[in-house]
Amino acid sequence: MNKITVHMTKEALYDFLLFHAYSKFSGFLINILGLAVAFSGIWLYVAGQTGAAGTALYLTASAVFLGSMPLQLYLRAKKQVEIHPEYNAPAVYIFSEEAGIRVIQGSRERDYRWEDIRRAVVTPKTIGIYYEAERALIIPKQDFGEQFAEIFRMIARHLGGNNMRMR
Repeated sequence: MNKITVHMTKEALYDFLLFHAYSKFSGFLINILGLAVAFSGIWLYVAGQTGAAGTALYLTASAVFLGSMPLQLYLRAKKQVEIHPEYNAPAVYIFSEEAGIRVIQGSRERDYRWEDIRRAVVTPKTIGIYYEAERALIIPKQDFGEQFAEIFRMIARHLGGNNMRMR
């Protein structure tokens, strides 16, 4: 049994939200659209179809497409950490080979059995353990401390390689 205390930060939540958004096809399309707008503006300028002001508008539109989602996700992460009890209060996570994961936060306790956990994703700053299609336990890597490798192996053993995704 391994026990850690999780303190969510806006940086860790932002990292997870970025992964979640850009791992979907819609996130990929936003990047393609932003780059296509920039490429179009440059192409039209080189071909003499637009002037410097027109090109600047294309590049500005491209920057808006490429920068709006990360900015929105950062603001969302900041707000969620400030207002949602599940993110702004420390929680104790107990990992057990037999029982799964128990989360204790204040007076609330919830158990997640291994067989109910669908998949896990590893981002640069977090591990997300999905217990529903769009709901996950998000744990900043720094909170694992010395137990990271042992807990990571436990998660991998129970989920199998096909249900683990690393970025």
